[in-house]
Amino acid sequence: VNDVFASQNRAVTARDYEAIVYRMPAKFGRVKRAKIIRDRDSFKRNLNLYVAGEDKDNNLLQCNQALKNNLRIWVNKYRMLNDTIDILDAKIMNLEISFTLVAYMNVNKYDVLDSCMRTMTAYYKNKYYDIGEPFKITDVYKLLNNIPAVLDVKDVTVVPKTGGLYSDFEILYGDLISNDNRYLIPPEDVIFEVKFPSTDIHGEVL
Repeated sequence: VNDVFASQNRAVTARDYEAIVYRMPAKFGRVKRAKIIRDRDSFKRNLNLYVAGEDKDNNLLQCNQALKNNLRIWVNKYRMLNDTIDILDAKIMNLEISFTLVAYMNVNKYDVLDSCMRTMTAYYKNKYYDIGEPFKITDVYKLLNNIPAVLDVKDVTVVPKTGGLYSDFEILYGDLISNDNRYLIPPEDVIFEVKFPSTDIHGEVL
């Protein structure tokens, strides 16, 4: 937190506000992810505070109204007098990952696939994205290529996963993928999640 915030006990920067959100006492509820975005359509210093919570299994969910009310009271204690803040739900986008790779000739393909799946599941089980943070498709290639029995990763596909236990929010793949096909770039109020890595990741060994 910067010197201005420390001296005035007021939030000045977006980082200040986000730090304040995470400092809110647990008895008022817990915000998993928060991001401040300046409202470009406002002539005043209006700030949009996007938030996401989590369930008992650490999966993302929208914060309930009681938590957002508590957060509004908490943040108001520290906001600059000229700031107005709207607390909004971040849009959760669940992802499904598929890969195809080639293994060395002298290894068992099923063992290779098992090793790949375990590596991928462990990584994405503990990977929590920030609101607006891109998904690096290159990370998938890197993880798989680092497995000794893997000769080459031929293809990686990452697509939205919706319906049932997943978020209904979806964006066309073409609107997400970067020009170099290395990243999925979300809108600034969207947060990515691989919700169930053990079933949302699929692989094939050629």
